[in-house]
Amino acid sequence: MDSTRDRARVDPWQEMDRWQDADPWRESLERSLARRGKSTRSSTGVHRNRARRSTARRLRTRILSAKTVTALALAAAIVATVLANNGPESSPPSARADAQRAATARAPATTRSRDAGPAAWRSCPLAVTPAGYVNPLADAIVNPERIDQGVDYAGVGKLVAIGAGRITHLAMDNSGWPGSFIEYRLLDGADAGCYVYYAEGVTPADGLRVGDTVSAGQPIATIIPVYPTGIEIGWGAGIATKAYAKVAGQWSPTDDEDNIASASGRSFSALIAALGGPPGKVEG
Repeated sequence: MDSTRDRARVDPWQEMDRWQDADPWRESLERSLARRGKSTRSSTGVHRNRARRSTARRLRTRILSAKTVTALALAAAIVATVLANNGPESSPPSARADAQRAATARAPATTRSRDAGPAAWRSCPLAVTPAGYVNPLADAIVNPERIDQGVDYAGVGKLVAIGAGRITHLAMDNSGWPGSFIEYRLLDGADAGCYVYYAEGVTPADGLRVGDTVSAGQPIATIIPVYPTGIEIGWGAGIATKAYAKVAGQWSPTDDEDNIASASGRSFSALIAALGGPPGKVEG
C-alpha cells in the first residue's frame, strides 16, 4: 500500500479534531476564552456602574452649583441693598417720609383727636340760646329717651351740625362708648367754644376728618337703625371721648343706674327743644 496516498486520503478536519483532542492547547484555549468572556461581562458591568456613578456625580454637581449660584446671588443682592442704604436702618429721609405717608394713608382713621386742653370745657357757658343754630335732629325721625350725660334717642336719619364748627374727634371703635364717638367745637353763636358730641349708634358722614370745618345744618353722622343702645347727643368736653358731665363731676355710674339727669344733659335737652326738636325725658 502506498503510504503517501493513504496519508493524502486522510480527512484534515478529522486530523485536526484528533490533534486538538490530544493536545492540551484546547483546554488552554477554552480557559482563555472563558476568561475573556468573564472579563468582558465583568468589565461591561463595571463600565455601567462607573457610568451611573459618573452621571450621579454630574447631577449632584449641577444641583449644588445651581443652589450655590442662587445663594450667592441672594447674598449679593442683600449686601448691595445694605451698602446702597448705608446700613439696614439708614434709609434716606425722603424714603422714610414716603413710607410713613403711605402707612398713614392706608391706616383706617378710626381714632383721631384734636384736644383743646384739660380746661377748655370750663369756658363753655351751656347757654340755651337758639340764635344762629339749627335743630341737629332736623333730618332724622327719632323717639326721645332719657337724659343722662346727654340726651338719648332711637330712630333713623342724619344728624346735622348745630352751628359752624370744627371736627375735634372721630372714633369708630375703642371709643369707651357702646359704638362711635364724633365731636365738634362750635365756632360762633352763644355757645362758641363749646363741644358737641354724637355717640353710640352713629357713623360719620363720608369723608369727615378731624380738623374739618362744618357749617350749620351740614350732615355730620348717620343714625344706625335699630341700634341696641340707640344714640346719645350732648355737650362734650374736648378731652378724648369724655362728655362735659363726666369731667365736670356731674355724672357717675350710680347716676346712670338711677337714671339721674346731669345738669349739662338738661341744658342740651333744653337747647334742642328751643331749636324745635324733641327734648329728652327726665326719668330719675
